[in-house]
Amino acid sequence: GDAIFNGAVDNAAGVAQLLEIARAFSKAKRTQRSLGFLFVGAEEQGLLGSEYYATHPLYPLEKTVANLNTDSPRPTSPARDFMTSGDAPLTLMDSLVEEAGKLKRRHSPDNRPEAGLFFRSDHFSFAKRGVPAISFKSGDDLQEGGVAAGKAWSEAYNKDRYHQPNDEYDANSWRSDGIAADAALLHALGSRLAGSREWPEWKGGSEFRAIREAS
Repeated sequence: GDAIFNGAVDNAAGVAQLLEIARAFSKAKRTQRSLGFLFVGAEEQGLLGSEYYATHPLYPLEKTVANLNTDSPRPTSPARDFMTSGDAPLTLMDSLVEEAGKLKRRHSPDNRPEAGLFFRSDHFSFAKRGVPAISFKSGDDLQEGGVAAGKAWSEAYNKDRYHQPNDEYDANSWRSDGIAADAALLHALGSRLAGSREWPEWKGGSEFRAIREAS
């Protein structure tokens, strides 16, 4: 009934999710490594916000252990699986799979590889400069309704709400437990990296490995 693009899923939900992850870290014991939480804008205009940070970093990129990107979390029941955009060859992915297993979740391949989302999300501003980076996505296999329910939600959202005024908060249908479950997994991986001497690496064959090694 209006022309206001509220962006409730994309990406107000992502902002809320990242705020809660940051809140959890702020209440816990100080980590060995520093943590940075970035809220970057103008992705659709050419990754302008993340590009600006990557060229004016608060912490040197050669000392940045990893970049974890989250965008448009799904307000559904929790998923049994998770995905990443592009499934880049990274030991960081191996670590994410291990942490997911502890939470009884599994990795599913990117369901839209033809969309080239690895090169279109904010983590790419870090990846192309050698920083191990992934863009996290919730999976389709929902605890309530399975894959059919997950795919049905995605198809309806992409058709009727994605980048449209209909991307609005709906108190009658929105759920926070799925978003919270994804936040818990990202928090677990962040805790692992921030509390260890682990250095994720690009695997052989990656076009970004040489850049990282040179730095």
